[in-house]
Amino acid sequence: MGPTERGHGMDEAVMWLARTRASGPVRVPSTVRTPAGLRRLVERDGQHVWIMPTPPDQVTPAVLRELRLAAITTEQPNETNRVLAAALRCCGAASAASPWPGTPAAVEDVLNVLTQLVPGRAVEATHRLATAGLRRLRTAEWLLISEDETTLRLGPRVATWPQADLPTLRELCRQLPSPRRGRSAGTDAPAPTDG
Repeated sequence: MGPTERGHGMDEAVMWLARTRASGPVRVPSTVRTPAGLRRLVERDGQHVWIMPTPPDQVTPAVLRELRLAAITTEQPNETNRVLAAALRCCGAASAASPWPGTPAAVEDVLNVLTQLVPGRAVEATHRLATAGLRRLRTAEWLLISEDETTLRLGPRVATWPQADLPTLRELCRQLPSPRRGRSAGTDAPAPTDG
């Protein structure tokens, strides 16, 4: 590799780092090369990958914010965290060595787990809060929701979970209730929309 090629590769890596800092993880065809210093997450179909910054070990919250990998900050963090926990449970994070990419789950199952997490809450309130949580998690790429909004899967940001915290995450997911089969969580409520 000559000096010109090396310089071009560096420019490409800088461009990708700037792009991922500006927009977060980027989904591209699997034929796209991954520049040095960035992480490549292959989707289940093998046709696409996500390119994102690789956070250093023991990174501070300020660096995570700069890399656009910071934890979710929301108006209702407890509700959003419950939605994420229910999605992790339904997508198989309790049993997987790594939670990402997980397995697709029905939005109805996630709503069912949420209903069990907060017993006694009105179904309409659960759906309203879940819809807002799903929207925030989709926007932040913690969850990917199908076009018809009936299934979801874990987003690329889940892959940034620190390795040291994965045993705790798996144990937490094991303690969450499983979706109740055949018992609707009142799924006539609208699924999250971007509008």
